[in-house]
Amino acid sequence: MSKRLREDGSVWLYDDEDREDDTFTEEDLQDGLAQLITGDWTYGSEICWENMRVETYEQAGVMTYNKGLVITLPDGSEYQLTIVQSR
Repeated sequence: MSKRLREDGSVWLYDDEDREDDTFTEEDLQDGLAQLITGDWTYGSEICWENMRVETYEQAGVMTYNKGLVITLPDGSEYQLTIVQSR
């Protein structure tokens, strides 16, 4: 994957040149994480992870006893991933 800049100078988040819509959704993040964990690249568009900042909750200063990650996109939007053991 390589970083690509659009005409307005913002960073392109996907490695799929055919994708016209550059909005990032929760489903994109879900599919991208599934790709990383399983190595199965059949999930949606491939995300360029190099353009994102990932911090633990502790590093990001999130006030919680939970464990998790804060994922920050180049446009400043953030997503939180909480890790919860189910069994």
